[in-house]
Amino acid sequence: EGADQALVAVIQAVGAGKKAIVSGYHDTTGNAQLNEELSKQRAIAVRDALKGLGVAEDKIELKKPEDMLASGSNAEARRVEVSIK
Repeated sequence: EGADQALVAVIQAVGAGKKAIVSGYHDTTGNAQLNEELSKQRAIAVRDALKGLGVAEDKIELKKPEDMLASGSNAEARRVEVSIK
């Protein structure tokens, strides 16, 4: 819920010639391979949402998932970030 609105700035930036870099993150608890796959699936879901909102696939780059090692909750570590390049 609310994802489309959160992606408006990304859509505008891509429309201005930028590229969206989508990166899934995970915490360090549990099975590392499963966590990596889950973070990859989260990133793919965001990519698909961007495509569904009209962003061309060649304007979206999936970045390899990374571990969250900073302080904060495990729930915060399980996220997707979109940066503009």
